[in-house]
Amino acid sequence: MALMKRLQKSAVEITPIDITHNLESLQFESALNDEEKQLLTLRKRSHAMVVTACTQATFFANILHEARQIKKQMKSPQKMTAKILQDKEARDPLKVGIIGCGRLGSQLAHCLLTYGRVNPKDMKVSTRRPETLEYLQNKVMAEEIKEHIPGHTILYSFVAAYSPQKLKQILQTNQILKPDLSWNKESEQNSWDCSENVNTALENPVTVEKTCPFGNLKSESVILTNEKFGELMIFALLNMCTSLRLNKSDCLSILNLTLFGGISEDKLQESDFIKKTQDSHGVFPKFDLVKISQINTSVQKRVSSSEHLRKAFINRYMMMFEEYLKRRAMLGPDMEES
Repeated sequence: MALMKRLQKSAVEITPIDITHNLESLQFESALNDEEKQLLTLRKRSHAMVVTACTQATFFANILHEARQIKKQMKSPQKMTAKILQDKEARDPLKVGIIGCGRLGSQLAHCLLTYGRVNPKDMKVSTRRPETLEYLQNKVMAEEIKEHIPGHTILYSFVAAYSPQKLKQILQTNQILKPDLSWNKESEQNSWDCSENVNTALENPVTVEKTCPFGNLKSESVILTNEKFGELMIFALLNMCTSLRLNKSDCLSILNLTLFGGISEDKLQESDFIKKTQDSHGVFPKFDLVKISQINTSVQKRVSSSEHLRKAFINRYMMMFEEYLKRRAMLGPDMEES
């Protein structure tokens, strides 16, 4: 908990809260001419982009981490309770690597360490500017990027200049997840508070839901997320479970539990992914995420048409960030260890 306290303080130091908020005469906009004010939309767009990217990546990392913990507990079904997700020491923790620690990379690191279940020792950061890691020196380690990427690794890309297809060609892997974010004239008219740092913005449930791929408030956001990205999260999680040598039945159980809260209605089934067989103990094939991003699938159709699945996904998405706020409330404003 002491770590949480330090992270909150450092996050504020990196991206300070705008103390001129609601003091119009003191805000920097007041000194701009009409032509310059037209460029303010870029500021709003940039801030919304970072918040959206960090929120989605943090949620996805949490889901992968939970799935790994549940897999370990499957050997002892009687112990499979919500408590396993609250254990201080994860049995098989998710390993996270961040390439580049600029504005987006550093904010992502803070979100993962604050709202996520990523242990500092399980995060590696690579940057060409080691000085940017000074504020993270007690939490993460910087190292050079390895030449070889393990086949089970999921690459989560924020690189706008490279499409998933191009990255697949360069890196020789099809396990690439890339958010499909966009904006238009209508979305840029939506209100957005640029004065908050990213960590603080994620304390607002309305802001969080605006970033959800299947959220009901997406149309109110400055940055729009294609629902296809939510579908890719589903396939990526399934691929990881398969890499952990789980059979189809166990893969589906973990997927429906972590992403959809174990709903009883409209669960995703084997036939949504492949032609159903009689062998439930067999394994799923490894799905090409780059190819999935380009085609229509049965999963996409099921989630799009099922109110139960969409609502369950949103609830899980929101819960990830609400859990941190509940922990902080229980421990007091300073989040100090008792």
